[in-house]
Amino acid sequence: MTASGMQSDAVAPESEELLRLVNLWCEGELGQEQFERMQHLLRSDASLLSLFVRFMHVHAGLVWDAGRILVDPDEKVGLATAAVACVSDPDLLFVAPETVGRQHRRSWVLAAGMACSLVLAGVVGWLAGRQPESVPVVAQVAAEQSAGAALPTQQVASSGAVVGNSAVSGELVRSERAPLQLNGLAPAKSPAVAVEPTSVADVAVQQRSVLDATVIAQIDQLLERSWSENGIEPAAAASDYEWVRRTHLTLTGRISTEQETAQFVQSADALKRQKLVSSLAADPATAENLAETWTHLLIGRSNARKVDQDSLWSFLREQFGDNRPWMETVGRLISAEGRSDRQGETNFLLAHLNDQATPATAVTARLFLGRQVHCTQCHDHPFVRERRQDEFWALNAFFKQAVREPIGKSDAMSATVWSLHDAGGESMAFYENLRGQQKAVLPEFDGQVVDATGSRRAALAKLLAEDQQLQVSRAMVNRVWAMFFGYGFTSPIDDIGPHNPASHPELFDYLTKAFADSGYDLRRLMTWIAMSRAFSLSSEQSEKLATADDPQEGGMPLFARIYPRPMGPEQVYDSLRTALTSLTGDGRKATQSGSIRHRRAWVEQFVRAWGTDDNEESLVFGSDISQALLMMNDRDLEQAIPRVAETLVTAGAGEGAVASASLRHLALGTLNREPTEQEERVFRNRYRSLVRSMPPQEAMKTAAEDMLWAYLNSSEFVSVH
Repeated sequence: MTASGMQSDAVAPESEELLRLVNLWCEGELGQEQFERMQHLLRSDASLLSLFVRFMHVHAGLVWDAGRILVDPDEKVGLATAAVACVSDPDLLFVAPETVGRQHRRSWVLAAGMACSLVLAGVVGWLAGRQPESVPVVAQVAAEQSAGAALPTQQVASSGAVVGNSAVSGELVRSERAPLQLNGLAPAKSPAVAVEPTSVADVAVQQRSVLDATVIAQIDQLLERSWSENGIEPAAAASDYEWVRRTHLTLTGRISTEQETAQFVQSADALKRQKLVSSLAADPATAENLAETWTHLLIGRSNARKVDQDSLWSFLREQFGDNRPWMETVGRLISAEGRSDRQGETNFLLAHLNDQATPATAVTARLFLGRQVHCTQCHDHPFVRERRQDEFWALNAFFKQAVREPIGKSDAMSATVWSLHDAGGESMAFYENLRGQQKAVLPEFDGQVVDATGSRRAALAKLLAEDQQLQVSRAMVNRVWAMFFGYGFTSPIDDIGPHNPASHPELFDYLTKAFADSGYDLRRLMTWIAMSRAFSLSSEQSEKLATADDPQEGGMPLFARIYPRPMGPEQVYDSLRTALTSLTGDGRKATQSGSIRHRRAWVEQFVRAWGTDDNEESLVFGSDISQALLMMNDRDLEQAIPRVAETLVTAGAGEGAVASASLRHLALGTLNREPTEQEERVFRNRYRSLVRSMPPQEAMKTAAEDMLWAYLNSSEFVSVH
C-alpha cells in the first residue's frame, strides 16, 4: 500500500499498534498491560487520538446497538456513548478489563469484534493515504477535545460546518446555522467507500451526528427503563398520517396540508422522518410559531401594558430563525436598553416594570428559571423552604435601576414609544417582613452578590450564563418537552424544585446538561425530542393501558403514548386557514401564516385581562370547534367552504369516482388521513338523498360542503394527537 509522501510500509508502528489494541478492546480481549499501553499511546500523541476518534465514529455507526461497555457492573452504556466520551477525556472512556464482568461480554463481543475487523482495513488505508498537511488540523481538534474543550456551538455553522482559518490562526469563527442533518441516524456505509473527513468542519459534522444520535438513544433508554419499572407497555408506533400531522402542529403551529401529507406518506425514503424534522426545525414557520408563543409568555396575549408587541415578535422571530443560543436570547431580554420600536427585546421589561419591578422579578424567575416566587414578595414560602422573601428582593434588586420613559409616538401605529435604560444610583432593594421590620438586600443570585458599577441587569445575565445549576437550561427543557407532549417533567412546568418531584429525574437531568453542552441550541433540543421513540408513538391505546398512563387523573405522565389535547386558539386559526386554502389548491397560501394582526384580534376575544399589578390574564377557549367557528369571520367562511366544495366536483365523472375522490380530498386536507368506511357510507348516503331533488353536480357540491363542516366541527380536527 503506497501513498503520496509516504513509504510503501508507511503505517507508523505506533498507529498499527494502536489499531491492534483498539481491535482487541472492541473484542473484549484486552489485557491489563495492553490496556495501560493503549492509554499511554493516546496521551502521548494527538494524531493517535485523532485516529482513535475516527475509528470510533465509524465503529459506533456499525454496532450502535450491539456494542456495550460496562462502566459500572449494574449500568450498561452504549459503545457509541463511550466513543463520544473519549473526546473529552480518554480516561472516562476506557474501562479496565477486570471491571468488565464475564457474564456481560458475550452479548456484544461477537458483533463488536466483527465490526472492528471490517473497519480496521479501511482505517489503516486512510492512515496510509491521508495527506500529511491534513493531520495538524484534526490533531488540533482532537488535542483540544482531549483537554476537555468541546467544540462550542457558536463555532458550528447551520449545516454543522465550522467556518474559520484554523490552519493559519487556530481560531474558529461562527457562521449562520442551517437545518440540522442527523447524519448519525443514517445507515452506516461500508468503510471501504466511506468519505473520510478532511477538515475541521467535517470532524465537527461527524461529532454532532454521533452526539445527536447518542442523546436520542439515551432518551429512549431512560424512558424504556421507566416503562419497564412501571410494568407498562408503550403504545404502538404512530402511522405516517398521525405522525406528520402532529409534527407539523408541534413545530409550525398548523396541520400539514393535503399535499404535504400525501407526499410524506407516499415517500419510501427510510429517513423521511429525520429529514422532515430537520426541515421543519429550520423552517421560518417554526421560528414564527416560537416567536408568537414566547411573545404571549413574555408580555401576555392582551398586551395590558401596551408595549410594542410587533417589535418584540420580530426580535424573537429573528433569534429563533437564526437559531441563536437560548442563553443569548435570555440575556438580551434581561439586559436590553433602547427604544421599544427599534430594540424589540426592550418590550419584555417595559411590560413589567410597574409596582417596583416586582412583576419583572416574578416573570423572569418563572419563565427563565422555572421558579414561582411571586408569593415570596411578602413572606417566606410556607411550604418550600428554599424560597425565601430575601431571595425575591435580592433578585428584584437587579431591576431597580431600570427606568421606562415615553419618548414619542410611533409613525406606523401612533402608539407610544418607550425608552428603557438604567438610571444608576442605589442598587439595593428595600422590603418589609411580616414583623414590620425594614430590610435591605444587594443584588444577589445563586449566592453571588453584585456590588459594583455598571448595569446590574447585564451582571444578572452573566450570572445566569455561569450558573452551575443550569436553571435556564432546565426551565427551557421542561417547557420544550411539554410543547411536544402536553406535559413537562413537572406540573406545573414553571415550578421546578425539590418540593415538586420530576416524573423522570434522570432524563430531566440528562437533557438539561445536554442542552447546555450544545450551546443552548434550541433546534437540536427540538430534534432530539422529535426523533425520540416516545414522540413516534400513537395516541391510540387500549383502555386498560391508557388508564395506567393517564396524567389527567393526577398521576405522573409516563409518556408511553401521545396524550391527545386540544389545540390552542392560534393553532385552530392557522389550521382552519391551512385546511381551506389547501383544499382549494392554493398551496402557497396554505403554507403561509395568516395576517398576524387579524389572528391576534380574533384570539383576543378569548382573553380576559385581570388588570392586576402582576399583569395577569386568562384564556377562555374551549375545545369545541363550533365556538371557534362562530367567532371567525363569517364572510370568509361562507365564501371558502363553497369554493372548496366546487373544486371537488368533477363534471362528467361517475358517482363512485366523484364520491371517493371528493371525500379523500376532504379527509386528507382537514384530518390528514384517509376517510373511514363509515364516513364513506355517510357521504354516499347523503349524496344519494340529495340527488333525488337536484342535479348530480349540485348534489355532490352540497354533500361535500356538509362533510367539510362535519370534519371541521369534529373534536379530531381541533386536537393534537
